[in-house]
Amino acid sequence: MDKSRKQRLLGVLALVLLFGLYVAWNERPQILLHYEAQGGGPVSYSFMENGEESRAGQIQPGEVLQFPLRLWRGDGYQVAFRFHRGGEKYASFSTRPGYAKLDLYLGPGLEVSTQPLPGGMIQAQ
Repeated sequence: MDKSRKQRLLGVLALVLLFGLYVAWNERPQILLHYEAQGGGPVSYSFMENGEESRAGQIQPGEVLQFPLRLWRGDGYQVAFRFHRGGEKYASFSTRPGYAKLDLYLGPGLEVSTQPLPGGMIQAQ
C-alpha cells in the first residue's frame, strides 16, 4: 500500500472516530430537571451519583437544568436529588437511570414526577 493511500485511510478512520465521539457526547445519557414556572421561588438542589455529591446549586422557576451521566457505570449505579427551600421543605428522589434521557419535573410543593402537569390542571395547595 502506498503512502497516499495510507494517509487517506487514516484520515477516514480519524473522521469516523471523531464523528462517533461527537454523537456519543451529544447523545449521552442525561437527566433534565424542569422546574415549573409557577414554582414560587428558587429551590436548592444537590445531585449525587453513587452517594457522592457531584453538583449542587439553585434552580429558578421555569428553568431547565441538564445533568449528564457517566457513560461507563457499574451495576449499582444510582443517582439521587435532594431539594430544599429554606428550612421548611425538603424532598428527595433517587433512581437507577438507563441509557436514555430522563425528564424530571419539580412542582411548586417540591413534588418530583417523571410526567409534566397537564396544561389547564389546577394543583391542590
